[in-house]
This record gives sequence, C-alpha cells and structure tokens, in this order.
Amino acid sequence: MKNLFKRALRLMTGKSQQHQFIGSNTSLPSSGNNRQSWFEMDRLHLPEVLIKPNGTTHRAVLRVTETSPNYRFELEQFDPPLPPQAPQLNEEQYVTFRCNICDGINTDIARNLVTDREANSCIHCGSSLRLRSVIQALTSEIYGESLTLPTAPVRKSIRGAGMSDWEGYAKPLAKLFAYQNTFYHQKPRLDILNVPESEFGQYDFLISSDVMEHVPSDVDKAFTNMANMLKPGGFLVLTVPYKPDGEHEEFYPDLHEYRFITTGGKTFLYNRTKNGTEQVYDNLVFHGGDGFTLFMRMFSESSLTRMLEASGFDGGIKIYHENDPAHGVIWPISWCLTIVARKADKAG
Repeated sequence: MKNLFKRALRLMTGKSQQHQFIGSNTSLPSSGNNRQSWFEMDRLHLPEVLIKPNGTTHRAVLRVTETSPNYRFELEQFDPPLPPQAPQLNEEQYVTFRCNICDGINTDIARNLVTDREANSCIHCGSSLRLRSVIQALTSEIYGESLTLPTAPVRKSIRGAGMSDWEGYAKPLAKLFAYQNTFYHQKPRLDILNVPESEFGQYDFLISSDVMEHVPSDVDKAFTNMANMLKPGGFLVLTVPYKPDGEHEEFYPDLHEYRFITTGGKTFLYNRTKNGTEQVYDNLVFHGGDGFTLFMRMFSESSLTRMLEASGFDGGIKIYHENDPAHGVIWPISWCLTIVARKADKAG
C-alpha cells in the first residue's frame, strides 16, 4: 500500500504540476480515521498533503483510472484549492543598460546574466552587478544622483582610497578624484589592521568591496580603522557577502599563529591558538583575487549594522536597496547589497 501511495504522489508531482507535494501519512487504512489516507468508491483520499514551497496543507482526492498492477490516478479535488501562481519570469528576458563604469551601451543582455552578482555582464569593460552597484552608491553620495564615471564632473578636492579595488573602476576614479587604490599584498600597501595614525582623518570616502570577509582576525578593528581614516562627514562604500537573517559567523574564531599546508593536492589551514591548542581545518573556501582570499566569516545584515555603528560610523548607515536599471543595477535578492556607512559631520 505504501508503494501505491507513492505512485499517487508521483502522479501529483509530474510535469503538469509545478509544486512539490509531500504526504505526511503513508498508511492507507479503512475510512474513518481523518489523519490517515483511505480508499473509498475508487477514490484515494489524502487528508494531509504539504505543498512546497508554498508551505500550505491541503486535502486531496484522486480518482483511480487504472487498477493493479499499474495503478493510475487523476487529481479530482484539492481542498482548499491552490491559489493562482504568480507568473514566472522568463529566464530569456533581455535588458538594455548603459554601464556606469565605462559608459558603454549594452543591448539585449540576458536578464539572468545582468542580475548575477559576479557575472561579467558588461560586454565592454566586463563589469558585474556588484561593481556597478559600488559606483551607483559612490556617485549618488557625492553628486546626489547616480552617474556614469565618464560623464561625472571632476572633483579633485575629494580624496578617496580603495582597498584592492577592481582596476576597471580604479583608473577612472583616479581621474575624477584625488583617489588611490591600495593593496594588502603589494604597493601601495595598506594593512587595514595596522593603519598608521598619519592616515587618520584624511579621506572623504573609502571603498571596500568584498574584502572584509577575508581579514584574518579582529574585523572590528578593521572597521574602526576605516572610520578613523575618514574625515568628519566622510563615508565608506562597503560590499561583503552577508545573509539577511541570523547572526555573524566566524569560521576560524581562534586564529592566531597559522599557515596553509598543501598535500596530496589539497590545502589545509594549520592554526596554533593563543593557549597552544593545535587546529587543522580542511574544506577551505577561497574567493578569487590576489592576496589573502580565504573566506573567513559570514556576516548578517543586523550584525554588520551593529559592528559598523560600534566602530565609529555614527553618521548613518544606508543599504542601497534601490535598483538602477538604466545602469545595469538590478538586484534579484534583498541581501549582499551595497552599504554606505557614514561618519558624522561634527561641524554640522
């Protein structure tokens, strides 16, 4: 009887049905027990069917159209009925946009490519959604509107710095502002955990795009140093992978004296904690790019906001939820968005 029940569910989950059904009961006794399934008048009654991803529970009646050995069924009744499905986006939809980094026109680019956070969706400069969203936030904060870099007014009085910024927008930023890109692994070098005091209060803006998830330890200190580097009223344009809910997760919370060991084609992280305990981690995740790219932590939106506020960003935090489709900024999700954290203007 269990096999019969499974055949019925397989029918209900066939191509004609766009939902996933899970029956909570697999026994098929006689009628009378409203928590179990039963046969009656060539009908299979399923009193409890869970529909995923809707998360709703329904009663179903299936009519037997063919008996053993190959039972076949037709769905006759669903109670309560399923709500009408929202129209699905056609994955082959295309969009046209002007890249806000190179000013190139992109015509009829697949929407699912443009909305991929890391895909090189500009055919001219290879920019991705994440990179264009950084420029959307930066130009909006400086000029009051989202502009393309080639059309933005030159403001050499504005000083900025990047941390391993993408070269595709680092070069035009250097033409617009008193801007310098910095690196952890090469000159001009900036170790965000050990910033000299001479750099404090020197910058109108900083850019950190997908860097903070790789800082080896004490990420709070890194945020504090960035706040210290800014002038009053200055701001940080920040992107990191973060989840919409939950709490901050440190994958290597006791990192102290560590090194990578590669053997048999696999890389391990060896760590000796402050109290001398030895640790070995496998299944490491590295992100692309030069320098230290081990994925160290997963932020959450709420914990990230709290960390920024506690680090000296006391002038307000804005998450750029707004799409900018004209410039190829179309987010399919509501997390991992660009964040602007501002330092209060003490003179204001």
